[in-house]
Amino acid sequence: MGISAENLTRIFGHGFTTRKDGHGFGLHSGALTARELGGSLTVKSDGPGRGAMFTLELPFQPKDELP
Repeated sequence: MGISAENLTRIFGHGFTTRKDGHGFGLHSGALTARELGGSLTVKSDGPGRGAMFTLELPFQPKDELP
């Protein structure tokens, strides 16, 4: 549905949620895991009613280059 500018700065924070029954661990855990793997999880939204796009980037290492 879209994300307000205020929430874009907080969305990956531990415990942050906009849901009544949410716990706020999902996006936080996803962002931490992506970072631990050498990548990132980001979000872009032009605001409520404008949709949102999450991007997960992870490094690729060809099988023949693995240790």
